[in-house]
Amino acid sequence: MNYIIVTGASKGLGKSITQKLMCRENHLICISRKENKELLDSAKNNNLMLDYIEYNLNDVKGIEEMMSKIFSKISKEHIQTLTLINNAGIVAPIKPLDKSTSGEIIKNVNINLIAPMILTSSFIKMSNGLDIKKRIINISSGAGKRPIFGWGSYCTSKAGIDMLTRCTGLEQEDKNYPVEIASFGPGIMDTDLQKEIRSSDKNDFKSLETFVKYKEEGKLSHPDKVADVVIELLNSEDFQQGGVIDVDDFQ
Repeated sequence: MNYIIVTGASKGLGKSITQKLMCRENHLICISRKENKELLDSAKNNNLMLDYIEYNLNDVKGIEEMMSKIFSKISKEHIQTLTLINNAGIVAPIKPLDKSTSGEIIKNVNINLIAPMILTSSFIKMSNGLDIKKRIINISSGAGKRPIFGWGSYCTSKAGIDMLTRCTGLEQEDKNYPVEIASFGPGIMDTDLQKEIRSSDKNDFKSLETFVKYKEEGKLSHPDKVADVVIELLNSEDFQQGGVIDVDDFQ
């Protein structure tokens, strides 16, 4: 059995990844603030293994306990591969740092960076000694590679995700049973996050018109298409340890 943990599975890219990975060989464990009934019903109707955990990743102090409960239900005798896809993320606050509240900044960094760090740490510790293929894919962003006006929290947290990936890959190189890890930039997708960006205040986000044009000109990728690339990366025999990869690398 292939065990696959997906955060932010209720919508967007996380939902598409989950749907495409639903099969008899896979046991999916979905984590999001609210469960997706469509995914649960689909799994039930097709007799597929899918567990759903409603959890707000802003509550970073409880993540390790949640992971302990997940690993307690994983059958070590029948496991073939183990995967963590850190997909959950938020873009808000969309405004300059001096206009952002401390609560908004903390929430962004908690969900986008601290939660994936703790999930990654827990995954490595709790899978230690398992001589199987173990992989982590961190969903990053091009925003982590360049400054964008009004996205101080988002750019910073996504830059942190890329560095987390590099450091973890380096730390795992000499392990007997290493965890392989890569950071993946999905590009611009037609999701609720993009709707939120387009509804922001142009005084707080100077690139607003550019993102509006992305939608008008049909330049937003469908999450299903990007999910195919994530799965291709997940199953790749040429997996770059600690790599920071972009969707364009697969085109």
